[in-house]
Order: sequence, then structure tokens, then C-alpha cells
Amino acid sequence: MHLSRLIFVGWLAACTPAWASSCAEDIAAVDKALRSQYGEDRKWWQIIACPVVMDGQLRKDAIVNVEQIKEISYFRNIAYMQHARGDDKMCKESMVKPKRMLRVW
Repeated sequence: MHLSRLIFVGWLAACTPAWASSCAEDIAAVDKALRSQYGEDRKWWQIIACPVVMDGQLRKDAIVNVEQIKEISYFRNIAYMQHARGDDKMCKESMVKPKRMLRVW
């Protein structure tokens, strides 16, 4: 019984898609995409302070508006808390909408 379980776990790991990412990678990708929505007039402390650049102006070609950024930040913060608790599945589920809105594939 123990050997069959080990074989099943090995098979399951082999069948996991190569494109599957960790939630930490999803959070980092969303943070990077959020920062890219702002103009280049950012100051270093604004970039380090949080993923949403405070008091910055959205770029003219931004794909999201300020309200959408607030929504993305809300889901990102929930995902971060879930990740900190070790709940990677819920974390990834929380990141689905922000990734879609920011077109992070």
C-alpha cells in the first residue's frame, strides 16, 4: 500500500503542467505589472513602499484605471495573506482576477 501511494504521488508530480507557477511568482508578476501602469516620474521610496505607486500618475497607455488598481490591490493583499498562511491554492485563486485584468499570463 505504501509503495503504491508513493508511485501515485510521483505520477501526479510528473503530470503537473510545467507552466504552473507558485503564488509568490503570481504576486511578483502582478506587482511588476501594476508598477508598469504608472509614469516614469516615480521616486524610489514610492516604489519600495507598496506595489501601487502612491501619488503617481497613470500612464496614458495604461490598461487599467484607478478603480481597477484598487480592486487589483485588494485581491493582491488577500492573496499575500493566504500565501503567508501557506494556503497556496487559495492564494492562486485570489490572483486569477488581478492577472486577467493586468493581462499577466
